[in-house]
Amino acid sequence: MEFPVTNIIIMLLLAGGMFYGQAIFRKKRAEWGKTLTIGCAISIIVLTIWTNLKGPDLEGPRIREAQYSKVQATILAHNLANMYSGKGKCLVIHDPYMSESNKRSLDNLISGFQHGFQNRVTEIRTVPIKELERDADGNIAEEMMADYKSEDFNKVIKANSDCDMLILLVSLPHSEDDLIEMDPFLMIEDPDNPNNWIKDPKKDYPLVGVFNGFIGNSESLFHDNLIGAMTMWRPNPTIDENDVPDDIQEAFDKRYVVITSENFKAVKGQYPKLFPQKR
Repeated sequence: MEFPVTNIIIMLLLAGGMFYGQAIFRKKRAEWGKTLTIGCAISIIVLTIWTNLKGPDLEGPRIREAQYSKVQATILAHNLANMYSGKGKCLVIHDPYMSESNKRSLDNLISGFQHGFQNRVTEIRTVPIKELERDADGNIAEEMMADYKSEDFNKVIKANSDCDMLILLVSLPHSEDDLIEMDPFLMIEDPDNPNNWIKDPKKDYPLVGVFNGFIGNSESLFHDNLIGAMTMWRPNPTIDENDVPDDIQEAFDKRYVVITSENFKAVKGQYPKLFPQKR
């Protein structure tokens, strides 16, 4: 069936449009960049809903995509589990829009996380980044599609401060100034070396994982071990109608790549297109 593969390719192109719009808005503060980002995001949502309404002929592709998403979640959790020595509580921050389809997708990811954690985590707590807001006509307010700010993350993290592992299913702030104001990424000036910023030795930093992320302006967070692991789509992923490989790593490698502080340099050398060029 050609349609599902074409549908996925369109979504990837729209996702690329989102990243491009984000970059333009972040670097040049051009409003059309923000408009492009919002337009692409809305288009992805509409395309997803339309796909879900197509009927039983898409059941096979829908299951296959869910299996790949679960594989990505499993590998992310497996990498985090290898770094984790905490008290067993993981906070998963997700998008506020929870349709029945989105709820099933979230449950699917949680199942993948549980598999990957290998009993290292006793609780997985799912919380939306913010409460869903609608306008007078019942439509989702446009600002819900905009950047999530550091205060949005910090409010949720503070309310769940007993969790010492954090997985983000939503995009990090686009502004670098806003990004470093997030509680898990706060640093202090080195008292022994002015103008040099270091992790606060008095602060208990959570282990942070990012699902299906984008490097953007977060490269330094890997160098400072503030992000434990991030999964991303690899360049030129293999998207076909074959069954998902039984071997989880083999299935993951067809589409995705995982980035950690340990393999950052190697991944950047292998896939330079994943990393925004600095000007």
